[in-house]
Amino acid sequence: MKQTFTLLAAAFFMLMAFKSKAQDVQDDETVSEKSKSYLSLGFGQSRPYGDFKSTDYSNNKSGFAKKGLVYSLDGAHYFFKRAALGYTVTYQDQGNLVYDDDQKISQGYTDSYVADGSIVTANKRYRSLNILLGPQYTVVWHAFSFDFRASAGAIKSIATPTVAVQIQGVDAQSGEFLQHSSTKFAFAYGGSAAIRLNTGAGWGLFLKANYVNSAGPKITYTDRTLVLGRTVTNQAMTEGQAIFGLYKEF
Repeated sequence: MKQTFTLLAAAFFMLMAFKSKAQDVQDDETVSEKSKSYLSLGFGQSRPYGDFKSTDYSNNKSGFAKKGLVYSLDGAHYFFKRAALGYTVTYQDQGNLVYDDDQKISQGYTDSYVADGSIVTANKRYRSLNILLGPQYTVVWHAFSFDFRASAGAIKSIATPTVAVQIQGVDAQSGEFLQHSSTKFAFAYGGSAAIRLNTGAGWGLFLKANYVNSAGPKITYTDRTLVLGRTVTNQAMTEGQAIFGLYKEF
């Protein structure tokens, strides 16, 4: 949370620094014109929420996800004065399971299987692409544009953590079973709000907040002969993102 506030504060002061220059290059006549289409590049922080962030073993939707970096390609094409079709592609990394997560899952499987013990080993990280588009409406005030968008599309999972589980002392599940990393697509929806500052010559800075929610990609297992306890069928993904960057009108 502290890193997010730092990012937002830095972006705010940068916006204020450009404000006087931007007002010199934009007057009331320009404000009344049709908004121009734009394309932007940015980066920031992506935070998991809800089930995606949860570390509750008994909740099969718990993702044990962590905050991480997000990179974005974003833009909008205006068909009307203030109404546009917006589109965005983001790449985010939500981390891997840490030692404490492995231990919590291990203890959970031990209890579920009434086993002597269990060994849990996790590898790979949550990495994914969000591919979304939807209607956008823009409010213009002096050099500032305020964008509001509703979006739908897909999450393309590049990887989710693999979880190898070795149950000890249970004959019906004597071999190691594996929760596989998923590379599936899943439907996603969300919304965003952004503030853009025109700094002149069609260039500007932006600060954007994204919300994305999805039931998540399908998860599969192999070598699980006795199904007890935690069983993930789909990994739910909910993300809140703060992104700062540069845009170009065209």
